[in-house]
Amino acid sequence: MSDVPLEYAVRLPGRRQHLVDVTVTVPADLAAGGRLVLPTWTPGSYVVRDYVHHVQRISAADPEGRDVELTPSGHTAWTLPDDVQGPVTVALELYANELTVRTNHVDDHHALLVPAASFPYVEGGEDRRHVVRFELADGDGDVHALLPRDPDAGDAPVFVAEDLDHLVDGAFEVGDFPTVEYEVAGVPHRFVWTGHGGFPDLDRVAADATAIGEVAVELFAGDLPIEEYTFLCIGWDTGAGGLEHRDGAVLQMPVRTFEKPDEYARFQSLVAHEYLHLWNVKRLVPAGLTRFDYERPTHTTSLWVAEGWTAYYDELLPLRAGVWGTRRYLDALGGVAVSVLDTPGAAVQSVQRSSYEAWTKHYIRDENSLNAGVSYYGHGAVLAWCLDLLIRREDPYGHGLDGAFRLLWERFGQGARSSATLLDRSGTGYTEDDVVAAVSEVAGRDLTDFFERHVAGTQLPPVEDLAEAVGLTFAEKSVDVAPAPRLGVVSSETDEGVTFDTVLRGQAAWHAGLTGGDRLLAIDGLKVGRGELTPALRPYRAGDTVEVTVFRGPRLLTLPVTLDEPRPERQLAMVPNPTLEQREAFRSWTGRPLSEVGPT
Repeated sequence: MSDVPLEYAVRLPGRRQHLVDVTVTVPADLAAGGRLVLPTWTPGSYVVRDYVHHVQRISAADPEGRDVELTPSGHTAWTLPDDVQGPVTVALELYANELTVRTNHVDDHHALLVPAASFPYVEGGEDRRHVVRFELADGDGDVHALLPRDPDAGDAPVFVAEDLDHLVDGAFEVGDFPTVEYEVAGVPHRFVWTGHGGFPDLDRVAADATAIGEVAVELFAGDLPIEEYTFLCIGWDTGAGGLEHRDGAVLQMPVRTFEKPDEYARFQSLVAHEYLHLWNVKRLVPAGLTRFDYERPTHTTSLWVAEGWTAYYDELLPLRAGVWGTRRYLDALGGVAVSVLDTPGAAVQSVQRSSYEAWTKHYIRDENSLNAGVSYYGHGAVLAWCLDLLIRREDPYGHGLDGAFRLLWERFGQGARSSATLLDRSGTGYTEDDVVAAVSEVAGRDLTDFFERHVAGTQLPPVEDLAEAVGLTFAEKSVDVAPAPRLGVVSSETDEGVTFDTVLRGQAAWHAGLTGGDRLLAIDGLKVGRGELTPALRPYRAGDTVEVTVFRGPRLLTLPVTLDEPRPERQLAMVPNPTLEQREAFRSWTGRPLSEVGPT
């Protein structure tokens, strides 16, 4: 087989107009009848994104500069003529003005380029090297990449991926950005702040990321399967999230993150989440994701492990690292648990189905989503906690779910023992049966029934029954004002008023015929504005019927609603007179003494 690589060149001639020029050189042996495909999705974000939408122009030329016809082939691909003499250069102009961690965004400040959205691949050349060269103008800035530099290119911004999967597992930021370097377990790491302003305390970021990284390495028994790691962090006015890559991650946070304690705690959790994906997802891979098809969805029933377990540990690790306090952690964990238990969709969709149906459910949400399904992130995290508690109930002095995680890593971690080893996605990833086996082995008893009822089935996670294993219970939070009776809605507020985002199935507003999207005007004839919904309900009792007036599109409706019982706010608290085993289980779990839990 020819070893001629696929070569890409990137130019930024119209940054203020959000334009990117990309050329791909198709080797001669792949040119005749060659099929170029722009991916429809990027790994880690399981939804079809139609990146082809942003292709403004595409053309091809032979070595003499003559035009070569490109024929559309399917939804997001083109074919070259059977008789073309290569190599052939294909040129694309891309529009890049969609700022997320999964899409391209180019302006006068930065240029975030996501390979799946930028670089068509050539069928038959997936296993070859893919080389990306940036041809920058003065003032464009430096290139920060999640791919290695070409050692033969000197200081030129040229980057090499060993194959297509490696290319897609990268990302690029172009600009002049503040950067801090630090080490985890002796391995170089970088944090690059690509936001507008934001004034990050980079020394603090480095210290917290180091502490989180060290406990993550400890979780996986000292294995750190990388030679270097880079965070690229975008700051914008809204939005938050991350996307994992093989040797780094792209983060997005509000630009004022570093000035607000709660936002910064959220940032610490995001750092932990994406860093954990170095192991879980990138090298510890569900069987369904061992080989990607970039033209169509690639399904797995195990996203509740890939993302849910990661979501469970992304708050536990900041606690173990000492960057979160015990009360912050328990409030966050308890909040997720209560939310999962109160989700009507838990009776409709199992977490396994939620994983498989991510492509059409999780990322494509509407006003009924909470009634129709569950999140494999939150629901998966609570199931991970339940498994942790089950194991610790059996052995208060043991390692809990950490032990099962390590066992899966030892058995199925790809490229785990050598940071220089390219990931081999041709192997077999773990199955649901493998997860059951690992958890059962560490627990010392067969937990198949738990998985059948709570993972494959729709029984709610038994977290309230299991929390006592670590000396905790769900207690009613003491408040100065009695809780109001419930409408049974999830609402949002603006200066224009209150909108019902979701009307929860089986609850008061649902039975009355209200629906998501209704804009609340009044209750019993009295106007209800921003911040006034709960106070407006307080004078009533459960069982009272009130007249609720809403706008539904252009229609004005008034419907009678019989209010439900109030639901007191609950939080995790220490059980009375905890035993020595409960205290030891809590310390083994969190690294902190149970006495830090404090009163409700």
